[in-house]
Amino acid sequence: MPDRARTAPLVLSLFPDVRLYLLPGLGADPRMYRNLDCGPDAEVIALPWIPPGSAADLGAYAEKLIEHYRPEPPYFIGGVSLGGMIAQEWAHLAEVEGLVLISTAVERAEMAAPIRAAAALRAGPVISKPLLQALGTAGDRFTSKSPEGRALFLEMLRESDADFMTFGACAVLDWEPPGIAAPYLRIHGTADRVFPASSVRDAVMIRGGNHFMIFDRGAEIGKEIGRFLAGSSKNFRRL
Repeated sequence: MPDRARTAPLVLSLFPDVRLYLLPGLGADPRMYRNLDCGPDAEVIALPWIPPGSAADLGAYAEKLIEHYRPEPPYFIGGVSLGGMIAQEWAHLAEVEGLVLISTAVERAEMAAPIRAAAALRAGPVISKPLLQALGTAGDRFTSKSPEGRALFLEMLRESDADFMTFGACAVLDWEPPGIAAPYLRIHGTADRVFPASSVRDAVMIRGGNHFMIFDRGAEIGKEIGRFLAGSSKNFRRL
């Protein structure tokens, strides 16, 4: 896969009235949204990560993203996993119409016990891309995916920037959720092992959906997003 496929924004559909920007997960890139279909009424743009530079936390990184992409309102912001966390920070820094939070957490209590334990043990200094890649590869063996989805997951993991992966993982361990600052839609899988569904509230639950369900369940998830965007965007039209 050409490098541009993971470093350039992925425009999934075009429509003049509603725009949704989506951020990928840790160890992933815009290709994870390839099967997402939100219908003809939304312009959906999946944004690639940029280098973290001197950003010390997810809030500072969200500020860098806003400065880099400079989206013109009105628009929605969202993301999967890490991308959903950063979207929450983004909504506190810029005017957004709403949030789309997929397979992510809004409270620390929603994180799996190993993540909370790593945070308590201040495990940041030992985190590296080789460690994260090994954990991701091991976890993949216990996650149901289509052959295409599994191949893409492992490919994105291999190709992910080492500095960003280390920054993102460490920032998650230290993350203090800022609270949700806009109307939102949460979509979560009942088989998510990273943010167990038993701890998640106020979400549309996708039965059997795992942490990477965005790829194999894109049509189903897209319908939920399309309905949310349609209902939330009645009060504006982009100029």
